[in-house]
Amino acid sequence: MYYPKQIPYLLDKEFKQNIEYIEYRIKDVEKYCMCIWTMRSKEILDKTICNNILPDACIDIVIDFVTKTICFAGFSKETEAFELRHQIDYMGVRLKPSLFYLIFKIEADQIMDHQISFRDIENEMDLYEIFNLKNTEKRIEYLKNYLLQKTKNIIDMPFLKIVEELYKSPKEQTVINISEKFGYHQRQLYRIFKANYGVSPKVLLNISFKYHKK
Repeated sequence: MYYPKQIPYLLDKEFKQNIEYIEYRIKDVEKYCMCIWTMRSKEILDKTICNNILPDACIDIVIDFVTKTICFAGFSKETEAFELRHQIDYMGVRLKPSLFYLIFKIEADQIMDHQISFRDIENEMDLYEIFNLKNTEKRIEYLKNYLLQKTKNIIDMPFLKIVEELYKSPKEQTVINISEKFGYHQRQLYRIFKANYGVSPKVLLNISFKYHKK
């Protein structure tokens, strides 16, 4: 199964000393969600700590309990250095590749490399009640119920299968044989990748190979 690993492979000594990062695998929504994660500073930071984020074809819902803001975010280019300062209290939902497009009908490349307000995208449900919940278990349950509601009409995720296939044997794959295997012209494949994953076939191949080696 394709499971992009972010921080656990990149934690340096300074990060571990100052930041607590935990991933929760939630069985009820594992078809749609890689994990729900939390990231908190152990105390107020007196210096800047860098969190290096790898592109992984996923879009996250990122909740900041300090500023009480929610956004969608994803990255497509190499390693992104995200600076952490002062008090850190984040929670996130790492959506599986292609799910954002399936839910919101907005092409994923419009989100990649940007942070876009949750309210600018989501016009049916409001997650802001989460700021009134004081423990992680209740927050996870709240986010789980949101995902279950948003995915209740999704029967299949056909473009997730492409990512899963790449992850099994990325070294043996090329853009040409991917397009042939799934019956798409290369230009059509490129458009499908940008809409569903926000990255090109070549970038997703590199991502899959990188995580497969881990």
